[in-house]
Amino acid sequence: MVEHMKFDDLEIAHEAQNVHVVVVGAGIAGCAAAFHLLRSGVGKVTIIDPVEPGGSTTSAGAGFVSHWSAGMIDMGPEGLTLQQYGLDFYRALAELGQDIGYRARGTLMLSLTPEGHEQHVRPVLESVHAPKEMQALDPAGIEKLTQGLVDTSRLYSAAYNPHGIQLETGKAIAVLGDLIREAGANMLIGSSVTGVEEHASGVRVTLSEGDVIEADAVILAAGAWNNSVLEQTGWKLPLLRVVATRILTDNRGLPGVSPTIQCRELRLWLRESYGSVLWGTAMGYRPFYQLVGDIKREPPAGHQNFPELVEALHAHQRDVLEDYFPSLVGSSVQECVQGIACYTPDNALLVGRVPGTKRIVVAGGDNESGVTHGPGMGRLAAEIATGRKVIADPHRFRLDRFEPAAFPDEAAVAAALEQHRVLRFREEA
Repeated sequence: MVEHMKFDDLEIAHEAQNVHVVVVGAGIAGCAAAFHLLRSGVGKVTIIDPVEPGGSTTSAGAGFVSHWSAGMIDMGPEGLTLQQYGLDFYRALAELGQDIGYRARGTLMLSLTPEGHEQHVRPVLESVHAPKEMQALDPAGIEKLTQGLVDTSRLYSAAYNPHGIQLETGKAIAVLGDLIREAGANMLIGSSVTGVEEHASGVRVTLSEGDVIEADAVILAAGAWNNSVLEQTGWKLPLLRVVATRILTDNRGLPGVSPTIQCRELRLWLRESYGSVLWGTAMGYRPFYQLVGDIKREPPAGHQNFPELVEALHAHQRDVLEDYFPSLVGSSVQECVQGIACYTPDNALLVGRVPGTKRIVVAGGDNESGVTHGPGMGRLAAEIATGRKVIADPHRFRLDRFEPAAFPDEAAVAAALEQHRVLRFREEA
């Protein structure tokens, strides 16, 4: 059972509560919320999702976790707490003995030029949140770490965080799903939620087939589908739903040693995976509403399918990336997966009660960092929903930090992100 697993060092308080909490969404945040509810003693937990755990966006994740608050994403000490919790959580999950592809190889932020060093590497090295083990590397140091994955003659510098980890997201979410089932969660897989409505004594959850579930509290962790579930509450999250593409190449014979690589000048992330290369760039990202030409359309459940993004990535690989990464030359695609990341106007998470409610909590707005923050977001949402002491102050992540009228649609969120240089998605792109 879950209470006997090796999660004791995560200090999850246990106090039995005879309540029923419904979790909408079985991605990493939703499954983590369910895990922490059960671990902390909640009597009944129901998880609802139209697809298997992780089957929409989580299993499409790149699978690398690090301290993004250290000079990359401004989420302050609260964000750093959730990032460290993610690192600790996956270590504990790996210690159960099942293969989740866990590798403690670190994270490498590359620069190509002196300008890139000043803009992207130096802030990481000098961040107040940087771990004391953070290292500045020259091309020779990069070569020693990556062993042929990158052509270091084209590089200028790097910042190396040895605490970063890698995992296979599909395997990790499957193990977590099994733990939740073993602990007694009621898994309603194949069902969709059409609405939630708070009343005097609880929350009414309506399913697409017409069934109604009564609960004491609800946690919404439905990612790209959160707003459709929230409609009855009258509250709308300022989210931009972005289709993100990752490619896994054929086996390139790479040694299993390299850290995860990021290069903002190339707008790229890349890592070795069992001899293959797992990678993606901004060329494989595009708002869902732009891809379908309809700002009101809801994406289908599960993985997405937009071949034009894959073609854009292939062109970028041929034209640019192969000059820096020799292992990509002549590679073929073993697997291509697309999921939907949800961006917020300020690039920070959304975790907290829905304004005007007491029993409906949201965990969302992953900003393409859901694998890192999911365990901590799930725990924080579970603690808020059950009135327990929280792992981090949720004020930074509160939903009402945005005025709903300021973001009437996803195009407004996209404009805010462009203004703050987070992402640039022009209509003509």
